[in-house]
Amino acid sequence: MSLFEKNLNVLQTVNPDLVRRLEDWVSEEAVEVLLAKDGSPIPKADGACLHSAYHPRDEAEKSVAQFEVIPGKSTVVYGLGFAYHLQALLNKGVDDICVIEPSFAMFHAFMNHVEIEPFLSKVRFVVGMVPEKVPTACGTPPSQWNIFNHKASVRINSAYFECLTRTVSATEFLAVSSLRILVVNPIYGGSLPTAHYCAEALENLGHTVESVRCEDFSDGFHAIKNITSDKTNRQVLDGLFINLMGQAILAKSAEFNPDLILVMAQAPVSPETIGSLKKLNIPLAFWFVEDFRTLTYWKEVAPLYDHFFTIQRGEFFEELDKIGVSDYHYLPQACHPPVHKPLGESAGDCDRYKADLSFMGAAYFNRRQSFPQLVDYDFKIWGTEWNLNTDIGKYVQNANKRLSSEEIVKIYNSGTINLNLHSSTCHSELNPEGDFVNPRTFEISACGGFQLIDHRSELAGMLNVGDEIETFRSISELKEKIDYYLQHEEERNRMAQRARKRVLAEHTIEHRMSDMLTHIVSRRLEQMTERVAKRRDPVEIAISQAGKESELGVFLEGFRGTPDFSLNTVLNSIEKGQGDLSKNEILFLMLDQVTTQKS
Repeated sequence: MSLFEKNLNVLQTVNPDLVRRLEDWVSEEAVEVLLAKDGSPIPKADGACLHSAYHPRDEAEKSVAQFEVIPGKSTVVYGLGFAYHLQALLNKGVDDICVIEPSFAMFHAFMNHVEIEPFLSKVRFVVGMVPEKVPTACGTPPSQWNIFNHKASVRINSAYFECLTRTVSATEFLAVSSLRILVVNPIYGGSLPTAHYCAEALENLGHTVESVRCEDFSDGFHAIKNITSDKTNRQVLDGLFINLMGQAILAKSAEFNPDLILVMAQAPVSPETIGSLKKLNIPLAFWFVEDFRTLTYWKEVAPLYDHFFTIQRGEFFEELDKIGVSDYHYLPQACHPPVHKPLGESAGDCDRYKADLSFMGAAYFNRRQSFPQLVDYDFKIWGTEWNLNTDIGKYVQNANKRLSSEEIVKIYNSGTINLNLHSSTCHSELNPEGDFVNPRTFEISACGGFQLIDHRSELAGMLNVGDEIETFRSISELKEKIDYYLQHEEERNRMAQRARKRVLAEHTIEHRMSDMLTHIVSRRLEQMTERVAKRRDPVEIAISQAGKESELGVFLEGFRGTPDFSLNTVLNSIEKGQGDLSKNEILFLMLDQVTTQKS
């Protein structure tokens, strides 16, 4: 057995997700490994050795000698190299280390040349992770970090660690600051519930949130289609309606004066409205929770937003580059635990939703083609746009009526096996280019339901396939797995429980909103700091300057929330008071005399 294989086996016991990511990692990039004069292996990258070419252990001990261990703080190391500095820190008595290494190539080389077992009890490895995810992965907030820089690693990954530094600053800012955020909802459609979840999640994170409820105008929007059959006239009316919605969004923005405007996919925001919003000097973000190959309106609007968030990357990022989008970021879908949860004793009428195999979704082409192969099972379909007069239409339970979130949760709770087949308009079964994960994936798991999901290229990075979730690559394979899991209840339940635990820990809308805000604030920290400072309660500013625990700070606490706070506010309060003057009251009276004499 090679050292690499031995290390994988050992790492598997403490960090199986990192092992999976390492096994899936494919790159032509490789790290050159040399031998130092004392025979120790050392990595070379960007033309430079990351440790001493003579005595790397001695060099590491010297670099660590001046590092101050701060009680109560976690040691976070920027850069792995071949871990000579980690061993020196352990020798110094540091017993809780999180090492951040941007490069999988470096970690791969490390695993081939250094025995990992001596580190695993005291070192957490965070490898190849986008900066926005690092604070969570480290397990402690950045305010509790005591950072040790491995200078050679930081030098060759300077852009990454600069971004991480901005992320840390943004995380610390968000931990103590409340933003005003305006969410612009779509009129209808699948992203409307997501908009509601986003607003709730942002409030749970401590921000002040208001929504432009475009859905309140849905009846009017749909009624336009019945006014005239003339295509040209209908387009004119549609344009006037969208213009009206734009004016409503502008009015709400001017009144609320948000620090950030989040526009959801399918919201009625025209390029003209975006241009008007940008004149307010408020950052504009857009969450495109759609398949970029199916809905292509992103080409028109993506370059106009300050921040563009997507549920796909890879090819989509290349396309965004081509049209000059300046800031885009991967932000997959998620669940909302206050809604998506096990029902237990509160299941109510869940019996009507029970089935060996259940599916909730619209009648896309690939589903209409595939589902007739599944009618031998106890199969129930819920959703819209199904042809009820066909053979498969007989299995549709809700007569194409839209379902509430509460009903959908009952379906996810009740099905023995929840089928999750992503939509396609042009494939008869599975989409071989499936590179995004739908919200249903996380919602079923949050409900504690078991699911079979078609293979998706991004799924393995979110849930452990075969351990937390099960996939299929064809309808024939799906049938095999339906047969298997219908007969293996305990295995099915264990997998569902693991998936629920993972989803709640990593894949909620709160996680996504936190990632989104961290990304935005890290790129405009000064602007956000200035905006928040301008509306800070002047009493809060005075207390922070005096110190919360000081006599003056305690005295000023009584004035929190006082409108138009000033020296006169304090003096008027003193005049209305009774009894002996306190030391702070005497000081304010003396201050008034001094300022009066000067004027």
